[in-house]
Amino acid sequence: MDVLSTYLPVLAPIAMVLGLYGLIRCIGQVRRLIFPTLSVRFPASAQPLTVDIPQPGRYVISVVIPPMTFLTGVAHFSAKFRVVALPGGAALKYRSYGRSLMHLFQVDRTDMSGRKSMPLGAFDCTAPGEVAITCLNPESIRTDYALEVSPYVPPLKLLAVVLLTITSAGMTIGGFVLSILAWSGSL
Repeated sequence: MDVLSTYLPVLAPIAMVLGLYGLIRCIGQVRRLIFPTLSVRFPASAQPLTVDIPQPGRYVISVVIPPMTFLTGVAHFSAKFRVVALPGGAALKYRSYGRSLMHLFQVDRTDMSGRKSMPLGAFDCTAPGEVAITCLNPESIRTDYALEVSPYVPPLKLLAVVLLTITSAGMTIGGFVLSILAWSGSL
């Protein structure tokens, strides 16, 4: 008997179970990336919006483009924001991505209804609490577009989740097929 026929009936089901476990975990991660825990949508106006930030970290202000919008324009990249921690009014530093090369390394999200969120800039929150966000030039954003505040998603994390999802799916399907073939005696 060769080594393959000896260990394959044991290793293939193990690979299938580990792959299925990894796939379930990855699908949960993808769900959290598409539907973040904090996602506040609001219209672009000169009135400040108060958002309750549940935990410290980096947050992104994005423009939300309605579904089936083929010509999006670029005026929204010039939108400026003021972010202030409440109470007290301490200004938080807002970094605009603009139309620079930095925008290429940001994660765009599309939800299940087809709305696309494109990041305009980010701010860091050092403590949980309320922040007031004011759009300083709301006329730069189309009236049918909305703004959104959500947690920052690092591009490398998204890449890792995608690669792990593909690997887990391959392990699950491959382990299942090899288990069937090994148990039927076809290998």
